[in-house]
Amino acid sequence: MAGSKTWTVMSIMNWSANYLEEKGIDESKTIVEWLLCETLSCSRMDLYLKFDRSMSEAELAVFRPMLLKCAANQPVQQVVGNCEFYGLKLTVNEHVLIPRPETERLVEETIKLAPSLLEKIKPKEIVRKEKSDDGEEVKETNITLPQELNILDIGSGSGCIAIALAMHIPQAKITAIEKSEDAVKVLKRNINFYNLENRINIIHGDIREYRPETPFHMIVSNPPYIADSEMNSLDKNVSYYEPHQALSDKDDGLTFYRFFAKNFSNLMTNNGVALLEYGGNEQTFEMKNIFSIYEQTVVKDYQKDDRVFIVKAKEEA
Repeated sequence: MAGSKTWTVMSIMNWSANYLEEKGIDESKTIVEWLLCETLSCSRMDLYLKFDRSMSEAELAVFRPMLLKCAANQPVQQVVGNCEFYGLKLTVNEHVLIPRPETERLVEETIKLAPSLLEKIKPKEIVRKEKSDDGEEVKETNITLPQELNILDIGSGSGCIAIALAMHIPQAKITAIEKSEDAVKVLKRNINFYNLENRINIIHGDIREYRPETPFHMIVSNPPYIADSEMNSLDKNVSYYEPHQALSDKDDGLTFYRFFAKNFSNLMTNNGVALLEYGGNEQTFEMKNIFSIYEQTVVKDYQKDDRVFIVKAKEEA
């Protein structure tokens, strides 16, 4: 990409895609399209509508370093600083896990179950006291408050799950707990961007030390589930660039699920539901054993792999 050659959108797209392919980077054309859209502040369609548009040296100066980072296997989402998740644009960086399409299944199932849980929540009624016009008599009015579905998002990271749920479940009041201070900064930024500060409460802390004042109707989590022994087998763009504490429990990948099974009764209402993303088919047998005292449902992702584990307390006979 050196010299005084005039680069058009199409010529730089073709050259860059070939360059990434030579470096062994998968989906090279998609990555280049993403980088060009970010550089030119345009849509993917615009790239092809203006394929013969010349790029300025200032634009190339923005594009080149991003291309080099992708050639070094850094995820394109980190390079451009954002990603798409469930129709939302979210800020991401090296301190948070990049949201995956598989996690959208967790969101979908949560949204699907929300109405049935809301039906079981009794509306709260309060008495509002108001002074009459003469300022002496007190008028009492019974007011029914809107129903609220209290949801706990464990290990919130970028906030992708919490924000998606808040945007699609109007009655949701969400507590997002996150241990990493750096991740909390990203979480706050994304929540503020969507003006959800009044509906998503951030807790900077460890779930193992968290004691809620009231139990939750729903719990959602995508905890670290990759076994420590499998970390070296991950793609470089994952193992080198994404936070290890969000990927692995430094054990067999099931540590948090064992904790959840022992503590959900303290965190969840009697008729509450928990939805957990997990490592797929190879972990299903262990998951069923860990949550043996609960009713269980396994939901597959769009690749037909086991992905979401739904648990709720067994009904007494």
